[in-house]
Amino acid sequence: MMIPGPPPGRYAEDGAAASDRPTLNAPDLPPTDPPGGETAARALTYADFAAALRDALRDFHSADLLARNPLLVDGICNLGGSAGPLELKAMLTETVSTLFGNPRDEKLRRVIELTYFQSAPKQEVVADRLSLSFGTYRRHLAAGRDRLARWLWESSRVAPIQSELPSAGWPTAKREKPEGTTAPSPEAGEPAPPRLSVVILPFTNLSNDPEQEYFADGITEDLTTDLSRITGSFVIARSTAFTYKGKPVDTRQIGRELGVRYVIEGSVRRSDREVRVNVQLIDAETGAHLWAERLDRDLGDLFSIQNEITGRIARALQFELAIADTRRLTEHPDAPDYILRGRALAWWKPISRENNAEGLSLFKRALALDPRAIEAQIGLAAMLVSRVFDFWSDAPDVDLQDADQLIARALAVSPNSAWAHYAKGQVLRAQSQYEDAAIEYETAITLDRNLANAYAWLGRCKLAIGSVDEVIPLVEYAIRLSPHDRNLAAWCWQIGAVHLLKARADEAVRWLEKARSAYAGYHYIHASLAAGYALRGETKRASVALGEARRLSNRYASIAGLKAAPGRQLLEAPKLRALAEATYFAGLRKAGLPEE
Repeated sequence: MMIPGPPPGRYAEDGAAASDRPTLNAPDLPPTDPPGGETAARALTYADFAAALRDALRDFHSADLLARNPLLVDGICNLGGSAGPLELKAMLTETVSTLFGNPRDEKLRRVIELTYFQSAPKQEVVADRLSLSFGTYRRHLAAGRDRLARWLWESSRVAPIQSELPSAGWPTAKREKPEGTTAPSPEAGEPAPPRLSVVILPFTNLSNDPEQEYFADGITEDLTTDLSRITGSFVIARSTAFTYKGKPVDTRQIGRELGVRYVIEGSVRRSDREVRVNVQLIDAETGAHLWAERLDRDLGDLFSIQNEITGRIARALQFELAIADTRRLTEHPDAPDYILRGRALAWWKPISRENNAEGLSLFKRALALDPRAIEAQIGLAAMLVSRVFDFWSDAPDVDLQDADQLIARALAVSPNSAWAHYAKGQVLRAQSQYEDAAIEYETAITLDRNLANAYAWLGRCKLAIGSVDEVIPLVEYAIRLSPHDRNLAAWCWQIGAVHLLKARADEAVRWLEKARSAYAGYHYIHASLAAGYALRGETKRASVALGEARRLSNRYASIAGLKAAPGRQLLEAPKLRALAEATYFAGLRKAGLPEE
């Protein structure tokens, strides 16, 4: 049973009452009418569904109770009219196994399986078997069950076809004409193509071997899927895009025929040892080339290479599409215009107090025009958290509280938003709730595998909870996805910090100098460099780096003051304390930082 990226859930609060009630952070969603057009006998809400699933898990070993469960009685899991308890149990076990098949989700899978699929062990026993505190176990149980419920809920509902349900201001692509006819030229007054509307044309196979066509097609298909996940994007379906395969391309005509602003085209060339991918982003109205990229990779694991290439391109295109669309903004912007401007500042423009303040203003203007704009809520929350992380906030607790409320509103309406879960992770990380933040980042990655920031800050959480060996692979993958990211300095620092804690001073200094080159405004980069230089015996350079850290922050007056400063929780995990004492703090002492 192949299961695509699942919709996520959110933690319930600690305690039996919280973990036993259905999650209600999404509005009740009406069921789709049956094919005949008649209204269903009773309107099932998500709360009904979550409660039924909870009961099915609880009654997993009782066939009599399962036979009366709404998941079977109402047929809302599309199991078929003849399905019974055995089929329901098989569906649940297979879905859990596949849905949580990613190694990062192993703990959630084990929690669900040991709690429900084995012979009713006490929850305390399961927590002990998994080496979890009871509170952490209950949070994992609620998160896993909620994710399972949301996936099954979405899977059981018939998704509307996009082309039949245009939203206001977002016209659909023109229907394909019968063969032999031509598309009419756009008439005066015809609606403009939607914002962020794009078609990915089939990539051309330039290899000598025609049998390699499947690889070029795979790049096209993956890129279509990845760009479809961008919030607000309008991506022409693969089946339509592939009708242009092998035909002469006039991008302006394609833009008119499909009603899109942008066309993406590219080529793939494979040899025995390497693969080269070229990609271009083209303005469909003017035919101008807006952006181009070439990627060369040595051949290894073919699917890993394909994932890396499409992820890298999708990440870059997400940036370039937003930048291109901001150039089209009118003199009288509406809420989406402000959101696009704010998004460019929130995610991609250089980090600065001025850009943060402007981004806050833009998202607030968007919300003033449309208080229900989810992207504006997420963007404003992200900018508030960034202000806290970058030490620009005059009232950090207030900013985090406001951000948390904004994200709660966004998730209540759009529980499957990768960016909303990412922003929730940011709030939790700012509050030093690293385990909970890690779950939110993992959920965001499940929904958007190209969300580089989520990989990187998941690495930061792994560092904070003492899982040092998991940090570098996560952050390196983030850098591969977004090698010019505005957060590159912080990401390089994370890798350098791990090398420093592992007493690999040379590697630590190499990465920390990269971090400093990317952005020299973070005090902790200079402090870590001071420790690294000192451990290598470079006392003069260590002293200069320590002086710069002190100039940027007053927390470096003494070792004792540093250990008591905000953010100290990052080094409080038991696994990190001894490592930090032997490396980071030892290096700072050698660099000249006094004890008291």
